[in-house]
Amino acid sequence: MPSSEKGVAPGNAQYEELRTRFFSTRVPNAYPAKIFTPKTTFEVQQIINEAKSTGQKVGVRSGGHLFPCASLIDKGILIDTIDLNNTIDYDPQTRQVSFPPGARSKDLASALQKIGRFFPFGHDPTVAAGGFLLAGGQGWFMRGWGCTSDTWVTEMEMVMPSGDVIRASKSKNADIFWAARGSGQGFFAVVTRIWGMTIPMRHLFETTFAFDCTSNFEEVLEAIFALNDFTPKYGVEIALTTFRPDRFEAELDEQVHDRRVFMGVSVLAFASTIDEAGVLVSPWKNLPEVMKKSLLALQPLSEKSWEELFTAQDNLLQRGNGERYQCDSILDRPDISRNELIKAIKPAMCDLPTRRSVGCIYIGDYTPKQFDQAISLPQHYYIATMTCWTDPLWDDRMREWMKRVYAQAAQASCGQYVADYDATQRVTPVSSKFTRHKTLRALY
Repeated sequence: MPSSEKGVAPGNAQYEELRTRFFSTRVPNAYPAKIFTPKTTFEVQQIINEAKSTGQKVGVRSGGHLFPCASLIDKGILIDTIDLNNTIDYDPQTRQVSFPPGARSKDLASALQKIGRFFPFGHDPTVAAGGFLLAGGQGWFMRGWGCTSDTWVTEMEMVMPSGDVIRASKSKNADIFWAARGSGQGFFAVVTRIWGMTIPMRHLFETTFAFDCTSNFEEVLEAIFALNDFTPKYGVEIALTTFRPDRFEAELDEQVHDRRVFMGVSVLAFASTIDEAGVLVSPWKNLPEVMKKSLLALQPLSEKSWEELFTAQDNLLQRGNGERYQCDSILDRPDISRNELIKAIKPAMCDLPTRRSVGCIYIGDYTPKQFDQAISLPQHYYIATMTCWTDPLWDDRMREWMKRVYAQAAQASCGQYVADYDATQRVTPVSSKFTRHKTLRALY
């Protein structure tokens, strides 16, 4: 019997490596009785049937990017989908791509680029499709197209708790398809393959800005939000990060040595030509005076590759040297003013507690329709902080900092993006309590 079917138990040389296969090295003391790396849907069926017969709970991991590591269940079973159904296929007849839950953004980008097609995968190159799409998917160019799970995903294959394999879409097992898109950690089946529509690939063009917003964060952010109002929604992506100037100085310890706060802004266009992209990003050609005064650097509009964009994402959240991460986030309330919002989130964006911590604002401009998918909170601005450190002795300090600044940010929040949910840190809404069918309970 292959090792992927037998599972890996404590004491096996592979066990700890598999148990801790997460983006962050801050992994909880939870030890599954067995860890499986199935290669086929049939193997997943066998694992689910074994868990059913023994009464064990099952956790499922795709990319391992969720910082709470919720897939680790002490004395339960972990299904790691890293090797599951490991092919990416394109059907020229339907123009759909099918891929496994373990397919990473860089894998999908590479496969689709070769055939000149596009599907809005995740921003981080190593985010895997399973967790990304179960959370709804804040994919590329969400301002115009919405979450990736909304209109792009057409069908899913999954193994149910009964052990049955089903295909779910808007016309088959529609309630389960509804629940799969946006329920995140609360989903009740193992997704084994995903189908999605594609469109012709266009070129990527980006202009970036860097500001010193140490003394005028509120004014600069208000100006950025105003420029966004005049930027076309379709084909343009706007995101910003706050960071300490010394975050890349590797010889320094984790302490903040330079108290200034810088802000980087990316305006990315999906277009056929640089002239077309120039029209799309034209509101950013004439910055208001408050932004001009704070401007540190400007990169003019130029063509970018996926590899360059992924490298920028890797630089944002570094890994490989024992980095420990924590994340909290809010989605803003539609009924409060921008001024109130900016004041509420300022500590989370500006009082960064370590040299490599970052604040992020991703402009989604999107409100899901809850009849279409489980995800339903407005996602106008996604506001998050990722703290980074290496010393385990700092864990409590980082936790208390995050608790404090997000208690203030929560005053402007309608809830949280489901991928960031951590019940041990802060309980907050991630979806409405609406259900499409009486057999599907409210997921949160």
